[in-house]
Amino acid sequence: MVSPVDGSPRVPGSPGPGSSASRAQNINYRESHDSLHPNFIAIPVERTPHSVRLRRDSLLHNPIGSFKGVNSLGRFASSFSRAQSFRTIEPLSQHSRSYFRDNDELFDRDTLAPSYHGQRLSTVVQRNEFEPLRPKPSNDSIAIDEQGDYDAIDDSSFVQSYRSPSVYSYGATGNLIGGDASSFTGFQEATPLVLKKVEAKGKVVTVIAGQSTAPQTIFNSVNVLIGIGLLALPLGLSHSGWLLGIPALTLCAYLTFNSAELLSRCMDTDPTLMTYSDLAYVTFGPKGRALISLLFSLDLMASGVSLIVLFADSLNALFPSISIIHFKVIAFLLLTPPSFLPLNILSLVSLAGITSTIGVVIVIFLCGFTKSTSPGSLIEFATTNMFPNSIPDALIAIGILMAPFGGHAIFPNLKVDMRHPHKFKDCLKVTYSITFLTDMSMAIIGFLMFGDAVKDEITKSVLLTKGYPQFTYWLICALMATVPFSKTPLNARPIISIFDMALRLQDITEFKGLAYGWRLTLKISVRIFVNALFVIIAIMFPAFDKIIAFMGAGLCFLLCLILPAIFYMTICKDTITNRERVECWIIIVFSAIFSVVGTTAAILY
Repeated sequence: MVSPVDGSPRVPGSPGPGSSASRAQNINYRESHDSLHPNFIAIPVERTPHSVRLRRDSLLHNPIGSFKGVNSLGRFASSFSRAQSFRTIEPLSQHSRSYFRDNDELFDRDTLAPSYHGQRLSTVVQRNEFEPLRPKPSNDSIAIDEQGDYDAIDDSSFVQSYRSPSVYSYGATGNLIGGDASSFTGFQEATPLVLKKVEAKGKVVTVIAGQSTAPQTIFNSVNVLIGIGLLALPLGLSHSGWLLGIPALTLCAYLTFNSAELLSRCMDTDPTLMTYSDLAYVTFGPKGRALISLLFSLDLMASGVSLIVLFADSLNALFPSISIIHFKVIAFLLLTPPSFLPLNILSLVSLAGITSTIGVVIVIFLCGFTKSTSPGSLIEFATTNMFPNSIPDALIAIGILMAPFGGHAIFPNLKVDMRHPHKFKDCLKVTYSITFLTDMSMAIIGFLMFGDAVKDEITKSVLLTKGYPQFTYWLICALMATVPFSKTPLNARPIISIFDMALRLQDITEFKGLAYGWRLTLKISVRIFVNALFVIIAIMFPAFDKIIAFMGAGLCFLLCLILPAIFYMTICKDTITNRERVECWIIIVFSAIFSVVGTTAAILY
């Protein structure tokens, strides 16, 4: 492990930590002997016998949302942008690790996140392609230790940071069509590149250390879990009844929280495991990666279709003279252009998605107190049921109640991106507490307001009910139109990338003349086709609740419960206890049963 050796303490009047004299007097280096990285970047940190692991500055000095420190708005934006890049479909390959080639990590120089199509880390370091920044005192300095972990230390320490000359600009690789895109560096501040060495199966490899703090990871995780699936929860509670629905929703949250922890334990066995697909490869081999790619594709496709349906249903409720199909065509015209934007812009726009979703929950709750009579009131409750009205209703409810907790495909990436991965479980606790409280509140509020008459989207029930303040109808409609606009391009992006790879359209700038024009036309056509496919499927399958039920029963049970249990029994077979093995088998068997019956009900009824 490359790390600085403790130096002598600095006394008043001595050269500052940014000066060359200070480096000469106080910093010694342990030289790297990695043959792959003869010019490996050493990160000098001034240390004293009493300041190797000092307590980090008080949170009051650098509060969350301030314009300095590791939790500044710029760092939150950078972390959020990286998190959006994790939603990918990996191409079929024989590589055992998604982001490694010959023990060399691949990363995206635009986001500093691991990337399947990124550059080799050793090549970039050897060519000295990172622009060294002048060392200076920093409140968010970090130190590398022999275990590869790093902690915040006091202000007297400093870090030799390295960054790409265009860390957050999207050039030929970032722009989906070609040419340079806006960098947004005014909002996203440059993030230092910190390297660490890890040992995996007897080999030492160099990787980029995670950069996200615990609050940033919680924010990214909540953004993954809180989606449009919660809009169908009142209907799920109506299908299942109070006595089955409330325990079922609670059980789904509890089981998925524990299965997320199982994924975390699997990743702890090998630091080169970075994605859900890596875990599948270790467990099943190349076929496992193919399975995950297929499931991810279905999940993204279903998400894109549900967003189109939500957009059309919401606007049709406010403008019934225009048909739902016409609104879906309008959605295609509005949502296709953003597919040409680079990730850094899409990630910032997607912030409106979670803001609008939470805003809808708040608005619906307040609407319940503005109306004194049922339906649609929290003053006079609607008629509700304690038990399911029929067996098909109960089966459809299974998928609807499970759907809001399907974020496991992204959790491995979020853990890898953490500055302190050992805090991931604590982040999961906070994330699931926030998510469960939001989902349960939405389910109960919607069911009390509309009872058995609740629509497949709670927003549709509100928009079709008279008696609320007039502005609330426009507000809800605007919020519901914002969600698809901010989310659909991100859902389409991984699918578009697969087509680009299959047609070799990742980088068309190397072509000239007619060849360039042909590939540019093909690249544009791919983006139009994917968005058109969303709309066509949305027209063929217009029921929002059926789509959500399919995602919950057909995909979430498999990705969030069955596969994590199998991963854990296989990867951690040397440490798993007999009790844990039995519990895993119970989860696998019952989840498989519920998945089959729930998917069947979503398709047939």
